[in-house]
Amino acid sequence: MKSQNNNATFNEGKFNVPVYQQVPQNDEIDLLELVKVIWAYKWVTVLMCTVAIVGSVIYALTAQQWWVAQGKIIEPQLNNVGVLYAHSEKVKTLIKFASEGNDKNDKNDKTSYISPLEDLFIPETLFLNFINEFNSSINKKQFLETNEVFLTFLKKNEIQIPTNAKTLENRLINQAYKGTLKVWRDGISASLDNKTQEATLSFRTDGQDSSAELLNQYINFVGNKVKVSQLAKLSLFIGSSINELEVSVNMAEWNAKQDLDLLSKKVEYAYQIASTSDLTNYTASISSENSLFEVNLGAKALKAKLEVLKSLKDLNMLNPNIAKMKRTLIELHSLDNVDEDDFAPYRYLESVEAPLARAKPKRALIVVLATLLAGMLSIAIALLHHSLTKKED
Repeated sequence: MKSQNNNATFNEGKFNVPVYQQVPQNDEIDLLELVKVIWAYKWVTVLMCTVAIVGSVIYALTAQQWWVAQGKIIEPQLNNVGVLYAHSEKVKTLIKFASEGNDKNDKNDKTSYISPLEDLFIPETLFLNFINEFNSSINKKQFLETNEVFLTFLKKNEIQIPTNAKTLENRLINQAYKGTLKVWRDGISASLDNKTQEATLSFRTDGQDSSAELLNQYINFVGNKVKVSQLAKLSLFIGSSINELEVSVNMAEWNAKQDLDLLSKKVEYAYQIASTSDLTNYTASISSENSLFEVNLGAKALKAKLEVLKSLKDLNMLNPNIAKMKRTLIELHSLDNVDEDDFAPYRYLESVEAPLARAKPKRALIVVLATLLAGMLSIAIALLHHSLTKKED
């Protein structure tokens, strides 16, 4: 009964329980209201876009201009290195000729000795050397510091060349100079396509015509560097070959003299033995195979042989390789002066020409991007201001 009374009381409304109803929220954007807000703040957008356009135009017209000249090269052919190749073949032939008949040098030793010379003229090696020298920071710095265009740029922008003085002023000058030098160095590059084996050479300067001119000058500068390097290696190889042959000639002559002195003493002792034993003429019954002295020749023959040995001056009679090595030395000395005019470590696919358009600054792009950013910023400001104002109301 008590339970029924409670239920009745509850149903009669004596216990009032609050009921919460969830109001549906509308997250959709009202495009019409958005357009009205933007239109209401149109003067803010116009003002900011105008300022952005004027500022970007001024910046685009006054910013530092950069022009990039380009060219394409590939590996050289054998006729591009014909001079050095011909001389290397002569050197290899001469060394092989001088080494023939020398038991101390086997075939493997000759091949390993000549192989560094052959590596000098592989087109792929020459081409990679050129690319590495082109991208060398040392070569870039050396080229720019002696170039009139770069020096004029420094003077125009009032950038001084630092000295060795350890002062605060010189440190500031050094920082500004290094920063400018780095910008110019970064504009010089050679990128190699591993698939096509083509290299694109680039040079960035502040002038349209000077970019192509400096790129050609730098290509010749690096090409001469590679020439000097390869010719130095060739000269070093020839010089080391000459030194080795001179040592070999001296050792061969010394050994020949020692052999001649030993032979003369043996003949002299044999002559004394034959004279004491009254062996005047050749005696066939006496064998000389296991004998230290050839007493079977007889005293007359031994005396004549001894006189010839003492008067012998031509050591080639004892070692014919001496004459071959001396002749090789004469030929190697004649190869010291090499004509390098026909040497080129690359071939052109596309010649260097002056660029038709600026690399930087992109004036139209700067103005368009500045205008778009100003417009977006003005719309954001308008929506934010409208939202804050609506909340306060």
